[in-house]
Amino acid sequence: MLASERLLEIEENFKESAKRIVLVELDDEILRVILYLKDGTNLRVAEQWAGEVLKRYSYYWLNGANELKVGWDNAPHHTEMESFPHHKHVGQRGNLQPSRETSLEEVMRVIQGKI
Repeated sequence: MLASERLLEIEENFKESAKRIVLVELDDEILRVILYLKDGTNLRVAEQWAGEVLKRYSYYWLNGANELKVGWDNAPHHTEMESFPHHKHVGQRGNLQPSRETSLEEVMRVIQGKI
């Protein structure tokens, strides 16, 4: 999927949850956006695509003061995780937990359940 196509998909899928979507970076494979959510929090989204395959992702949910609430990513540096390479940082970067949420859509379902 081209990053430009993914941006359109994100805008369509999350227009009800986000009061504003800010594009940070866009090229053929890489997309970075910030979703400013209606509750005052924001979600920092970074995705790298190779065709239809999501190769790398990070979704960092921050409070209104830009402090970490939860950050999901698949950086391959926590080999001890049962869900390797998928993991999340809860409340602080050092609080690592396994993660089953591996897409923006799954992450947004979690966030929408908490706001």
